[in-house]
Amino acid sequence: MPVQRRSLKDQVKQQILERILRGRYAPGERLREVALAKELHTSPIPVREALRELASLRVVESEAYKGVRVRQFTPNELKQAYELRAVLECYAAESGAHNLKGKTEPLRKRYLAMLAAARTGNIEAYAQNDIPFHRLIVEAAENAFLLRAWEGLGFEIRTRIFLASKELDMVQIAKMHEPIIEAFEKGDAKLAAKLLREHSLAFAAEVEGQSNDFRLQQRKEKKSHAKQTSPRLPL
Repeated sequence: MPVQRRSLKDQVKQQILERILRGRYAPGERLREVALAKELHTSPIPVREALRELASLRVVESEAYKGVRVRQFTPNELKQAYELRAVLECYAAESGAHNLKGKTEPLRKRYLAMLAAARTGNIEAYAQNDIPFHRLIVEAAENAFLLRAWEGLGFEIRTRIFLASKELDMVQIAKMHEPIIEAFEKGDAKLAAKLLREHSLAFAAEVEGQSNDFRLQQRKEKKSHAKQTSPRLPL
């Protein structure tokens, strides 16, 4: 499907990302600029720019003389990202709650859209509203360094990966945002910070179980490989 001209680089990035998340481009697979440009009916320049942004989000990795490859996301990476988000958003709430007091309508609109997406199981639509919801909170702190650090965690991608990785009650997850809105509406910085911290740490705890399963699977694979490659004694 040809890329439509809206923001060409963003369109290319989104299409590459969707193909990675759906498994069309597998972990370890090399992504060639010219081949991608041909596939997406565009020039190599927006492909190069898109791959550079995806590399900054650690979705792909670039190696000298080897080109760009799709990275393998691990549950432990997701867990660490959610733990750090808990710290950053807690600080954002404490710093910017006064800017949201009585002005939570944009948050509520995003929440209602999230809830609607959750009820239909639409992960893409959910992420498209969940990320802006949390960004509004970080932006309210009016701290450019904080916003840069938060955006560097790449939750535009990690949210999709997390929701697609498990059987989750998306409606229940969406409803966790309502008391956060109410706390900001009242200007209660401490409560908002507490709720945001609990929100992110709940995800981190959920991912931790996946991390343990992932490590167990790796150990099993290593043992199996060792048995297959160990020398056999002559009978």
